[in-house]
Amino acid sequence: MKKNLKNIIKESYQTKEFQIDPTGYFYDLETIKDNISTLKHNMPEQISLYYAMKANNNPKILQYVVNQDYIKGFEIASSGELEIASQYIPTSHLIFTGPGKTEYELEQAIKSKIRLINVESIVEAIRIQKIADKLKIDQVDVLIRINLNYSLADGTELMSGCSTKMGIDENECIESIKYIQKLEHISVKGIHVFAASGVLNYQSLLKSNCYIFDLVRKIEQEGISVSIIDFGGGLGIDYTDQNCIFDIEKYGNELGKLICDYHFQEKEIIIELGTYLVGNAGYYTARIIDIKKVKGKKHIIIAGGVNHMGLPLEMRRKHPVIIIPMNEKKIYEEEPYVEKELVDISGPLCMVTDKLSWDQYIEKANIGDIVVFRQAGAYCYGEGMHMFLSHMLPKEIIIDEGERLE
Repeated sequence: MKKNLKNIIKESYQTKEFQIDPTGYFYDLETIKDNISTLKHNMPEQISLYYAMKANNNPKILQYVVNQDYIKGFEIASSGELEIASQYIPTSHLIFTGPGKTEYELEQAIKSKIRLINVESIVEAIRIQKIADKLKIDQVDVLIRINLNYSLADGTELMSGCSTKMGIDENECIESIKYIQKLEHISVKGIHVFAASGVLNYQSLLKSNCYIFDLVRKIEQEGISVSIIDFGGGLGIDYTDQNCIFDIEKYGNELGKLICDYHFQEKEIIIELGTYLVGNAGYYTARIIDIKKVKGKKHIIIAGGVNHMGLPLEMRRKHPVIIIPMNEKKIYEEEPYVEKELVDISGPLCMVTDKLSWDQYIEKANIGDIVVFRQAGAYCYGEGMHMFLSHMLPKEIIIDEGERLE
């Protein structure tokens, strides 16, 4: 963690606003810029990078991301995201994904003339056809999402290779594409094949890419043109604090070779990244309200829990933790503290599952100190149960070039 960022957090918690509501997210824009730059300098030229805005839709982050010249557009998954995204980027730079798009959402997307809709089923394709006919739209460009017969064993969330709600079964995909191609107002531009998220082994992702390229060949042998291949996301970040880094340089180099081997240089390859772009740029922070020992185990209770940060509960995944000492005056002389112990870190909610970390080793912590959860820039604020118990929302603080933006 950058020293200046730690100082900014500490100084922020000494202000009146953090005395009233001692929770917040801090986002470092420079980290986002570095992540995008790493991709730009290592990925093949056929790659088009879209930001998966579900990861974090903070307005200042959206504005910052869209200003990066390597970003082709946003990937959206609802009409609400469409409305927000259109404030920052032309709708022709949007891709609409998701397994349960309503007729209203599809109509809004078609009216807005977004670039691509990822079709999840024949039912959805027919809905698009009927809407386009009603609106007298000549053509709607789509990608066909396919649930592969291939499973990525080391992904944190599998999207294919098993029975999920995502996409059309690979065993039926060619027949389905041929059916959809016959619909007058639909133009099939390619396929969408998001296999898994949270992959850290670049070789594992390359094997998946090779499988996808083989599938594209099979599809094209049936007389179906595939000009766009959308890999979805997949690139993971390390939540273990063990320096497990996805090797972008090696992945980009090997993917480039793979593209040449398959003679796919003329195809556009889309990646939709959220976690990789913003995950390591975010820090969730909360003051320690109490420390107690119950039935032989220590518990750190902080001012915010799964109401502010739902991912640890949902994914059963811990985030790296840092304690910032605030050296506050003790409540009483025998006040409990933590020193070289395994503890649970829980929020203030009236539910025992309100835990942000468990069996977490803490070197030293006192009441009033700040707990910082790293890797909290993606799917954290947005996945919180903000209405539960009506606690105040965490503040969102933007850091740029080492300075806090007001």
